[in-house]
Amino acid sequence: MIELRQLRIDDLEFLLEVRNDDSTRVNLENDKIFNIDDCTKWFLTTNPLWYVILNNGDKVGYLRTDGDEVGCDIHPKHRRKGYARLAYNEYLKDKDYATLWVFEDNFAKNLYESLGFIENGESKIIRDRKYVRMIWKKLVT
Repeated sequence: MIELRQLRIDDLEFLLEVRNDDSTRVNLENDKIFNIDDCTKWFLTTNPLWYVILNNGDKVGYLRTDGDEVGCDIHPKHRRKGYARLAYNEYLKDKDYATLWVFEDNFAKNLYESLGFIENGESKIIRDRKYVRMIWKKLVT
């Protein structure tokens, strides 16, 4: 059972374990490595509305939010098990609109398309790779 719980200060070591992994950073706009002091300062200064993704109480990743923008990073040992899809579905169920940015060559782009995200035409080049913006709108039935 997947659960989204608001990020707490005691989650920051886990967050950095996921975020600082090379396989995560390659797909982030900001690929800098952060230490716990930087992360704690960021957390206390910005009070982000981010969520830890829990599977039966175990931390498997986190969901980043900033207004309508959303992103998801799954711990390397928990990837390819459907947790990102479940987390997005849980997060989006009460939303009408969301956006995200993704590298065009990121395998996660297929997931976003299957969830109903579509490219909106905005893009930029980051580290010689095309970074595209995608939008999601709740289907009204």
